Amino acid sequence: MSKYAHAKTAIEQAVTAGQEEGLSREEMLLALIVSTVDAYRSEAGRKAVRDALLYELGEVDGNIDTQFLRSR
Repeated sequence: MSKYAHAKTAIEQAVTAGQEEGLSREEMLLALIVSTVDAYRSEAGRKAVRDALLYELGEVDGNIDTQFLRSR
């Protein structure tokens, strides 16, 4: 299984667990983003977090197509 498949499975498990406790899917996804950024900063450092987030924001804006291209 790929790292992205593992991450997708973990996301769905967390979201489902949160929904069972009355939290919305949107709330859970935001909590996962915040928690992941914090954990990644502890692991890789501030610069790596900033670079990764800017890269991903490029996809949100439509500037970068990362669906088929993942440099990481």
